[in-house]
Amino acid sequence: MANQQAMQPFSKAWWCGLAIGTVVLTAVVAPRTTTFLMLLVLLLSIADQLIRPALPRRPARFEAVFVALAAFAGWGLLSATWSLAPWHSLLKPAFLVLMLIAVWLALRGISTATRPVTHYLGEGALTAITIAYLLVAFEILTDQLITRSLLTAFPSLYANITKHVTVAADGSVLKISEANLNRRMTILVWLFWPAIMLAIHDPNRYRRVVAYVSLGFGAAIIFFYGSHQTSQLALLGGLVVYGFANWFNRAAVLMAVTGIWSAAVLLAVPIALLVFHANLHQANWLFHSARHRVVIWGTAAEEVMRSPVIGIGADATRVAMRKAVSNTVQAKPKRDLGRFESGYANHAHNVYLQVWYELGAIGALLFLSIGLLTLQVIAKLQASAQPAAISMFVTTSLLIGFSYSMWQTWFISALGLAIALFAIALRKRSDQLQEVRDSNPLTEGAAASQSVGRKT
Repeated sequence: MANQQAMQPFSKAWWCGLAIGTVVLTAVVAPRTTTFLMLLVLLLSIADQLIRPALPRRPARFEAVFVALAAFAGWGLLSATWSLAPWHSLLKPAFLVLMLIAVWLALRGISTATRPVTHYLGEGALTAITIAYLLVAFEILTDQLITRSLLTAFPSLYANITKHVTVAADGSVLKISEANLNRRMTILVWLFWPAIMLAIHDPNRYRRVVAYVSLGFGAAIIFFYGSHQTSQLALLGGLVVYGFANWFNRAAVLMAVTGIWSAAVLLAVPIALLVFHANLHQANWLFHSARHRVVIWGTAAEEVMRSPVIGIGADATRVAMRKAVSNTVQAKPKRDLGRFESGYANHAHNVYLQVWYELGAIGALLFLSIGLLTLQVIAKLQASAQPAAISMFVTTSLLIGFSYSMWQTWFISALGLAIALFAIALRKRSDQLQEVRDSNPLTEGAAASQSVGRKT
């Protein structure tokens, strides 16, 4: 009863829910603001640590996966000493360090939040994600009607992105490029799994049904009508893995994902060369952007050989590629590129290749350890929480395999936000199970006996 009384509208917990909902919705509507939003999360998490210093927070220290991430970022910082773009090699890994600290502190804060605060954090996040899915689905179906209307009413909003906007003689915006819409879909695909977990463990039946219907409808629109093939593939891959992990053999799925992750990291270069030399860039059954990816991957894989151990420096691909293009001997195609004049690009459109190219074999081994240690963390979760966590890992693995540069700050921030929301879902799940045990003492003994030998 006391817990129910504490969870009243306009309480401190309610305002926390409103705040997280605003953060999530803003991140989806304007993906590039996610950088600022996660820096704000960092500041708020630091303030929480200072205001409530004596609480037993979890994780208590930088555990193995955080150490691996810190080592990877540190290697990126060190690469500035030989990088073709030293400032980029300093600033981008430094931002990764900030996001690492932000996520770590956010997890510690979530672990000590009160039940009412946890409840409203989850409710606010789920409500915002639900609205965001419906909003983006509407934008996809109407060719971004809402965004076009806003830009028509406020032309100053597109002053710095005029190349992405087509304007009629009367000043109305006729068309917007799909770049921002694709970023929205990317973030929503990441947030799908925290939303599923939040919906499963939401105590309000009506809100659960609305969330399921909205998530299902929005995901279907993204999959069938969206313009971002990477998001579609990541969503499909995550759903398939969720089905196998939830209804078949979870341990076998985890083992398979571990093996595929290891192969993707260690064999990224030979796989890219194999795909390129198999002439898939000339396959008519592949869509245009996929064929172009094959050419870019083949070129990046060949460039890796110039510095295979230490790489060219973090976030130095743009400078290195431009330098290569200016070198007529180096830029001369080694084989028929089909419809494409060159395979040089601002980034490899494949994080696995990008790691090899920019940070070499040492960076690749550190990157491999990040994934393996993350999968170990997932394996320690309770059985019912593992399918969604594995699916989120697979979704992430697919998103980074075909899309953006790993150093784009909004991209890093979006993943950090998704991890924090997933932690809220896990905490809400834990509180829900505890409330069941508290309301029925007889279940506590049964639950304890069933948990013997089970990893928590």
